[in-house]
Amino acid sequence: MHRAWVLLIVIEEGFALAQKIKETQNAGESLSNAEQCGQWTRNINGGLFTSPNYPNSYPPNKECVYILEALPRQRIQLAFDKTYYIENSFECRFDHIEIRDGPFGFSPLIDRFCGAKSPGVVTSTGRFMWIKFTSDEELEGLGFRVKYTFIADPDFHLHVGGLLNPIPDCQFEISGSDGVIRSSQVEEEDKIKNGDALDCIWTIRAPPQSKIYLRFLEYQMEHSNECKKNFVAVYDGSSAIENLKAKFCSTVANDVMLDTGVGVVRMWADENSRLSRFRMLFTSFVDPPCSSSTFFCHSNMCINNSLVCNGVQNCVYPWDENHCKGLK
Repeated sequence: MHRAWVLLIVIEEGFALAQKIKETQNAGESLSNAEQCGQWTRNINGGLFTSPNYPNSYPPNKECVYILEALPRQRIQLAFDKTYYIENSFECRFDHIEIRDGPFGFSPLIDRFCGAKSPGVVTSTGRFMWIKFTSDEELEGLGFRVKYTFIADPDFHLHVGGLLNPIPDCQFEISGSDGVIRSSQVEEEDKIKNGDALDCIWTIRAPPQSKIYLRFLEYQMEHSNECKKNFVAVYDGSSAIENLKAKFCSTVANDVMLDTGVGVVRMWADENSRLSRFRMLFTSFVDPPCSSSTFFCHSNMCINNSLVCNGVQNCVYPWDENHCKGLK
């Protein structure tokens, strides 16, 4: 549990840092060099960025982070110019450009590059790419210029003419003091066809001034630790990537406490992961002090009195179901 909370903190800090990076507003606009050393960008038409001062030598002691975001069902492709030089070193330990397959500094590493040979073309496997350029205090080089474009993700099937299939209409809305979200609802309501990949969203809306506590009742990923095949993601406030609170694809899923009254749960399972499933209890709560209509959970949350002794543990700890014998 401790490791899980540490991971969530790291994720939150990663997005907090990314949100501080100025977004590019105009499609095709360059990320620029010395004036803007690092950005989060969603330019739908692509663009370019360079090392600081390019085509002159980059300065010492510089660190620039770029986070690229494509549309759903797209990948990112980088094309480096041949005019390129970053100080060479063993395993690129000094000056280098580091590229990761995702939006975080701990996303899977694609590679580190340095020396005189241009990286050429580098492609992501998903819709995000994290790029960091680092220079130390000595031996600067010419640097790099790279163009980025967004290409169709070949993992998704295409219509004739190259138009992408729309994501299936697999969305659910749920609200109230508590309730259960379950993946079996997809089959029960015939949201997708047999043999199709599953990509479904549940939106939870708590009463006004309330927040949301989520607890897994059942969780199983058919291909554990393979996030590209199946996962359950939780967003806090909206489904925007900046609001990603947690993403589960291993053998264990932990409780999630949201800071807002809107939660979004997304489940993805490819065609070969249809045995993946989950059930999740949501509970609406307010912060203490508790009013006469709420019950204090001994965990900094007040739940509606109607949830006490209802046979379901709505608090983080089972205080709401203790001492219930003979009451109901």
